[in-house]
Amino acid sequence: MTQEQPMVPFLHPHQLNYIRNQLTNLVGVFYFAGDYRVLEASREGVVAALLALVPQATPEQRRLLEDGKNVRDKEELKLYISRLEPYVIPFPEITAAEIRKLFPKVKKLVLPDLANLDRTKLTYLGWRDIATQSVYLVYRSGEKWVGKECKYVPSPKNRMLQCSWCLSSGSGDEVALVTSRVKTKQIDGYKTFGNHLCLNSTTCNHHITSTAEIEAYLATLR
Repeated sequence: MTQEQPMVPFLHPHQLNYIRNQLTNLVGVFYFAGDYRVLEASREGVVAALLALVPQATPEQRRLLEDGKNVRDKEELKLYISRLEPYVIPFPEITAAEIRKLFPKVKKLVLPDLANLDRTKLTYLGWRDIATQSVYLVYRSGEKWVGKECKYVPSPKNRMLQCSWCLSSGSGDEVALVTSRVKTKQIDGYKTFGNHLCLNSTTCNHHITSTAEIEAYLATLR
């Protein structure tokens, strides 16, 4: 008899966030839907959405994802997420030397605390240098590291802004306009690109459910 192989990590951190969001919505349906047909349709929709995340899922992975439809309350959601966490693919390891190579023009680069990173919760690596009002973004694109230095412009605390990457909202000291200049063939030689982003990358990583906006923004800065 062939021994069954243990299931390997198959979910990225942003996908786990997506699953959590989908099931949070399903819990709401359990609480408030008065028609069982609405509930069944919602459960089927959740299963379809979760399976679409991993088109090449093995039968065992599919069964685990399909179990999400049985989540009925916040406690069950917490337990289900804990079942998925061992199968999260962590953000790739990166060294201080590799980070410095990504920012060769920055003479006094402030580095993040690499020793205490929880890489299972990172879709990208980001940190601030408050002294220079700089934001540093590091992302793994295929087999290559991409690193960008940006500037941020704080807004008034009473102004609410939405992060373009995680779609969560925050006050002006939580979400800010982040910009970067890129060389072009125009007369002045430069063009500035910007996005509203969370200044706390830990918070941002907790809410990101897709990498599309990250990749689109970084592509404009190449």
